[in-house]
Formats: sequence, C-alpha cells, structure tokens
Amino acid sequence: MKRNNDLIIWNPEELIYEIGSPPHEAYLITEGNVKIETKDKFTLSTLGAGEIFGESSLLLDTNRTVTAKASSKQVIAKIIPKEYFLKLKDNDIVLNALIRKTQVRLMEANNKINQLANEVSELLSSLKGDSKIDGELSNRLSNLRKKISEINSITTD
Repeated sequence: MKRNNDLIIWNPEELIYEIGSPPHEAYLITEGNVKIETKDKFTLSTLGAGEIFGESSLLLDTNRTVTAKASSKQVIAKIIPKEYFLKLKDNDIVLNALIRKTQVRLMEANNKINQLANEVSELLSSLKGDSKIDGELSNRLSNLRKKISEINSITTD
C-alpha cells in the first residue's frame, strides 16, 4: 500500500482491511476492482471505479463486517476521511437516519444471503462423490449459489 496525498494505492491481491478491524476511512475507487468477502471467503461483491466501500462501518460506528482485498490488478482510491462522515451525521440528522437505516437493512440482508450461500456450499460438498445424486441436482445447486451471489452484489457496500 502506498499513500499519495488523498489517494491510496494497493497492489494486486493486497489486503485492504479485514473483518473486525476498526474503520478509519472509506474509499472511492478510481481505478481497479475490490473484492468484498465474508469471513467464510464468500465473495459478496466486486466493486469498480466510481464505487465507494468502507462507509458502512463509519456510518454505523462499528468494526468492519467484511474483508476487502484488491482484485487481480492494482487499485487506486480516493481516501474519504472518517471526519467526512462525522460532519454528515452532525449536519443533517434526517439524512443520517435514512442512511443508517439503509445500511442496517443491507447488512442484515448480506448476513442472511451469506448464511444461505454457506448452506448451499455445505450441501454441495456433501453431495460430491455421491454417485446416487445425478448431475442435474448438483448443477441446480451450483446455479443457486451463483444467483445468491448475484443478488448479494446488489445489496453490498
């Protein structure tokens, strides 16, 4: 990681932050992609240029609930300091309440989708090597996991 004024640069596959770490800033991606993962390494979303990440923890004043990693290419992002979000909270209490409620709902949806994805993964693992299970069922479960991932990419931060 390199900092250059209000920009930060991560190398390919570099860890940006992990679950449980305290938030200090959020980021606006200007170049590259960032993978957002659960504790079980399930990719919730891949974010790209023009997207913000890391804001939920700042808005909700909680530790990070996901892991963020640079994707296969270098990532450049504009740093959005914690103070920006503190000012937002102070300046418009109605907007702050709306944003917080939306973030809480998204986090709850992410948790439920992650639980469902884990159940599908466990089921797929238990079916592997079982000659009694036909390929169609296994394919349908794999497709279900892909759909869960697609739905979750809509709801992630």
